[in-house]
Amino acid sequence: MHFLSLASISTLVLSAASFTHAVSLTAAKRQIVVPTHGTTAEPTEGSVIAAGDSFPFHYENVDYCESGYSPISVFLSTTAPTDADVTNSGELADGSYVYKFGDFLIANFGLPGMGTPPPPSLTMPPLDGVADGSTLYLSVVETYRDCPGGIQLEYGLETTTVVYA
Repeated sequence: MHFLSLASISTLVLSAASFTHAVSLTAAKRQIVVPTHGTTAEPTEGSVIAAGDSFPFHYENVDYCESGYSPISVFLSTTAPTDADVTNSGELADGSYVYKFGDFLIANFGLPGMGTPPPPSLTMPPLDGVADGSTLYLSVVETYRDCPGGIQLEYGLETTTVVYA
């Protein structure tokens, strides 16, 4: 009969705890912002938009994981959001945007519409503390569901600059 010393048991417990911690960190990092993303066709880069004005909106999604429906969230920021600003729920983190236009659902493969589709236009909100002529960042976070490799969710972040008038 073989018995393990207290030092050997401690080493095994610490190794198991380290492995478990490493696995949980890896699982937490499964939320991925990939470089592949759709394109904002409208408004075009550098469009000048005044508070209260309606402007055309058209996002061409990429459907990276070939899902039936592609959720998108649309935001307006005073600084360009980065991948680090995308949360595990597919939103931009609080403080990284000044206005959220909403959450929308794009039907792919000719499927019938479901949920709220992206509108053909959005309205620029009045923004306190933002000077006329300021560059703003219209960002779309596209959620990719059921990606290969067992990754539940991945995200694409696309940003277009507009000028606040």
